[in-house]
Amino acid sequence: MKTGWLGLLTLKKRGSVLVMTALGAFFFLGMTALVTDVGFMYYSQARLQTAVNAGWKAGYDKMVQLRATNYELTQQHKDQITAHIKEVIGSNGFSDEDLANMEIVFGRGNRLDISSKKKVGLFFARVLNFNATEVAASRSNPLDDAEMAPWGMPHGPVRDVSKNVYTWDPFAENDGFTENREYILKLGDGEVVQSGDVMPFGLEVKTAGDIFFGYKVGVEYSIKGSPGDPTFDMPPTGNFGALALGSRGANEYEDVIVYGYDGPKLNIGDEIDSEPGNMAGPTQRGIAERILNGQVNVMIPVVSDFGNGRKPVEILGFLNFTLVGTGIEGAGNNAKASVRAIFNGVSDASLGLPKHTYGIVDPDNVRAGSLEDDYLNRLKMGYSGVIQVNDRLIPEAENKPVPTEEGVEFRLEGDGTYQPNQRVIIPITRVGPEIASNSVINATATTIYDLQQLEDPNGIYKLGVAPDGFEFGSSVQVIGFAEFEIIPVASYTRLGDNYGEGDTGDLGPYQPGQVRGKFIRYIVKPDETMLN
Repeated sequence: MKTGWLGLLTLKKRGSVLVMTALGAFFFLGMTALVTDVGFMYYSQARLQTAVNAGWKAGYDKMVQLRATNYELTQQHKDQITAHIKEVIGSNGFSDEDLANMEIVFGRGNRLDISSKKKVGLFFARVLNFNATEVAASRSNPLDDAEMAPWGMPHGPVRDVSKNVYTWDPFAENDGFTENREYILKLGDGEVVQSGDVMPFGLEVKTAGDIFFGYKVGVEYSIKGSPGDPTFDMPPTGNFGALALGSRGANEYEDVIVYGYDGPKLNIGDEIDSEPGNMAGPTQRGIAERILNGQVNVMIPVVSDFGNGRKPVEILGFLNFTLVGTGIEGAGNNAKASVRAIFNGVSDASLGLPKHTYGIVDPDNVRAGSLEDDYLNRLKMGYSGVIQVNDRLIPEAENKPVPTEEGVEFRLEGDGTYQPNQRVIIPITRVGPEIASNSVINATATTIYDLQQLEDPNGIYKLGVAPDGFEFGSSVQVIGFAEFEIIPVASYTRLGDNYGEGDTGDLGPYQPGQVRGKFIRYIVKPDETMLN
């Protein structure tokens, strides 16, 4: 049978249709495979991510629990956390083989990274020679995860104006820290601006609360008394205003008068022994030699009540005097050992309020163990315990410049194991309303830096009576939280003494142990929460 050209054309058309139909079916099957298997991949990845999220949360909570009493996790702690993570992820339907493909990395502080991979079999895509694929999931802390630093600060710019004193401008209601502006996070402790050597004499306070403790500029005083001195108002208790700076005894006392005190640095809050007795000869010889050599500018510690006999007295401040001589005219031989000097008004007490603390807090509210080691570890790794608004925190009295600088360097630079993390969360504090009634010595305190007399509530944070509460008298109340980024000393910009009003001008010179940071954000702003 012969096939004409029309029949041949018809057969070719039919073949083309069959080919196109086959290709269309193959394309449709491929698209079906793609849609179905991609959907299954998304489902598998979402299921893995959900399990990883659950494992991360369980591991993070376990880590925080362990780090409440352990600053750096031991290998045993890490093994416990890892087992807990795998248990939670396994309970979400994942096998031991799946768990073997999981990586857990512990970073500094509360840093925890989890990543996991799982091979997923495909269905329709097998016709395209794709048998399986891999899905992955991970969870970690944010890269800027800030850590709680063991400091507390008032709500307002603080100025570190000298070794012994500071100033503070409280923010008005609805005002606050400015983003990226530099602030002092912790006070330091530098050198006293003084006009001369420290003498082995001590003056008692004449007027509490006065910046010069009641002494008047240009007035002549007895800075060391003697029997029969009508201008010396210390009661006759065996003390005449002498201090044992260095070793005890009259010889050491005379040497300190002549050459000045050269022992360990004296700070406000230090205790030194009184030196009972009049010691007329050493006093007269020492003062005469100083005046002969023109060394008339001297610094005198202001101290607590001398009391009876030899006893420790606390340094409350320092005042500068110009020596005039010894003896009281017309008072007879008994008053010859009095030392006369004119108060010249040079004192850092005139610049601000005394620093009784420097902003360090003991955040677990337990004053036990090695406080310096605790402080350094908490500064480097962050405090992992829970602190809330209205909790009370106990300050520490010391400046701790060496561990502070070491901890700050660690946060700025990191080390071979831990990456840097400059972000810290600082509790914003105030002196709670209970302090005025619970503590006479702190009745006029306004900031954490004013508080005296350390206390130990043994882990209690809430105000009230024991056993669930504590009657705080020397602690601060948490009123908010702010995040700052620690900056190195070389990057400080608000240096110097060109002070402005409110949140303007300089913040004072750098003092050893001082820390500054840029404000990032409020975690809890003080005027946005209820206080009690």
